[in-house]
Amino acid sequence: MIRRNTNKIYRKIFSILCLSVIFFNLFPKVVLNAADFESQIDLIYSVVSDDVMHIKEVRATKNNSSEFYIKGETYETFLISTFKTRTDVSQADLQKVADTVKVTNTSGNVLSPSIEIKNNQIEVAVMFGSDLNRGEQKVIILEYDSYELVEKNGNVWNIYVPGMTHDFQKLTTSENGATTQTNFSVRLEFNKNLGEPNFVLPEPASSVEFDGKRIYVFEPSSLIDQTAWLQIGDKQYYYFEITQHVKSSLDLSSKVFYTFYDLALPRESDSENQQVFFRSIIPEPEYIRYDGEDNVIARFKFSNEEETEIKVTGYISTSIKQEITHEDVGDIDDIDLDMGYAEIDDEQLKYEDLLEPAIYWEVDAEAIKEKADELKEEKTNVYDIVLSDYTFITENVDYDNLKVGVSNQRNGALSTLNGGSSVCMEFADLLITLLRAQGIPARAAFGYGFDPRSEGETEEGHQWIEVYMPGVGWVPVDPTWGDTGRRNYIGSDVDHALWRVASVNVDIPSPVTKYSILDDSELQSPVFKIEVVESIDNVNLITLEDLISKYEYSPKAKVLERFEQLNDYGKVIFIGIPGILVLIVIFFFFMSLIKFLKRIMIKKG
Repeated sequence: MIRRNTNKIYRKIFSILCLSVIFFNLFPKVVLNAADFESQIDLIYSVVSDDVMHIKEVRATKNNSSEFYIKGETYETFLISTFKTRTDVSQADLQKVADTVKVTNTSGNVLSPSIEIKNNQIEVAVMFGSDLNRGEQKVIILEYDSYELVEKNGNVWNIYVPGMTHDFQKLTTSENGATTQTNFSVRLEFNKNLGEPNFVLPEPASSVEFDGKRIYVFEPSSLIDQTAWLQIGDKQYYYFEITQHVKSSLDLSSKVFYTFYDLALPRESDSENQQVFFRSIIPEPEYIRYDGEDNVIARFKFSNEEETEIKVTGYISTSIKQEITHEDVGDIDDIDLDMGYAEIDDEQLKYEDLLEPAIYWEVDAEAIKEKADELKEEKTNVYDIVLSDYTFITENVDYDNLKVGVSNQRNGALSTLNGGSSVCMEFADLLITLLRAQGIPARAAFGYGFDPRSEGETEEGHQWIEVYMPGVGWVPVDPTWGDTGRRNYIGSDVDHALWRVASVNVDIPSPVTKYSILDDSELQSPVFKIEVVESIDNVNLITLEDLISKYEYSPKAKVLERFEQLNDYGKVIFIGIPGILVLIVIFFFFMSLIKFLKRIMIKKG
């Protein structure tokens, strides 16, 4: 922008002021007062396919000044950056985006921009072409495709719109006194045939359906330092494989005893949003049973001389049930703590037992009780109390990436409350402990989490919690993911695959347990493979209920279970030989008895 009849220095100043916008960190500044120049930037995000977002940036610059103008040879510059956090951006990725760049004016004429890739971003520079004088407006339209903002994983779409920084609303003033006011609009549109969104964050300022599309308009200030996130899809399928190595042994015990392996299989959820189907189990188990908390345990029997493996394959189907709100949930007084919960270790537990302290859940600690009372205040509705605890944890506990994979030792709730290093199990432990201290039954949940905001396709072993809400039942809550995003993870979703729950000891049931005699060799952990699939192959599948019926469990006394651990040689050694000896003893006893009786009869004769 140039003052009339002034030198070229002002052109340079304006060129600097007109440097483009990176969507999330270099937005032009906005001013509420009248300015010499007005810049209206309309950002339109259109979902094209399951991995392509078409972006249109319409930039209109208007001159309101009789003192300043923009020279025709001035360049308007746009900066295109990657939207996700990446440690390295390949040149090929940027070139793929650059190849889709198109610049036009309002007449539809294609302009010839300068396109350069540098510093992990794409710079697009377009000349104004003619002077911009008072009352005139120049519109430049930039279009390109992004391959990062739309992800279709299985049956679920995750769609994103980049955020903006705090300072995008500031007024800019050049050294010669010219001011620029920039206004934004942000719009997302997609084919309504994709389905109803599970959620839209943040809440759009408005929404409308038009010409087969669903259109959301976001208030730019709602996107400050946060990405808009929309998810579509109320059902997801996962394929799973479990492989458990069975190690051989040359010990004497292998000649006599069988070894039992108890393997935890994926369960179905109490909230009825998860179903499990099995494709194969090799070798066939001795039986499959529910434990007291409805976890699924399969028992396998092996000779210790064998070097083999257990392999289980199948599918998990997850779905979204109703959204849970304050109105759906009762008060603490509505919880029947005398109600029977489960039989664990031959002890019948009630719901009141799920308020007790346990290892890592220091319910009786003074600091825990004080924080629990502080968060509960006068609240009585269980949902409100859960939300209060959840919000406190997500806002005050930080996830420690360095703890993962190093010495990831469980710290427990009290350490977490005091600022200890935390990952998902600490987030869960603290929430369980606070809820129990407030009189609300809670338990640990273990499985796999598929965070759509994470890069990569691999599954993630994960822990969250389940809380008992009167009027609803057991409800999953994930405070860890609440820490890393703005979504409220209270209630069922399609991003968690549940494996087991624990209310007394977080290590029981274990993913695998080995029962052997005189064999103390190291037990290897099972290897899990879990991946998202678009559909379930229904051929030769068996439901969990039918599987348990097929391999029915018959409770036995512990002595009989020990007897079954004897292999054929063991039965010969511990039963056959002693049995033969007993028979010999009995034989000689009877022979002696017969001789004794004969002698008596002879004497009487």
